Amino acid sequence: MSVVEELAKYQRVVIDQDTCISCGACVAACPYQALELDDNGKSRLIWEKCRDDYSCVAVCPVKCIYKASEAPAEYKSKKGWYRLGKTLTPEEKTAFDQWRAKYNITAEPA
Repeated sequence: MSVVEELAKYQRVVIDQDTCISCGACVAACPYQALELDDNGKSRLIWEKCRDDYSCVAVCPVKCIYKASEAPAEYKSKKGWYRLGKTLTPEEKTAFDQWRAKYNITAEPA
């Protein structure tokens, strides 16, 4: 499987940081360390680390984390809820662009 195919197969999660209460339950639950608390204490996705485990969705006490396919469009357009953990290779950038198009992610990474 190519890098593009591997990264493109995951839908990942979308986080509504306005609802997030900064409890860190999602960060603790993620087996891939794909979530972190940002400078404001809000949960943020590290895009290339997410592997669709969805433990974070289940443990969130305020239900502010959604599968990308189920997230409201307004949350997909908000700033700050995800970032890239590294500079992407051209193949990774292709997968990233495909993910954004497939799930209508309009926000740029933090």
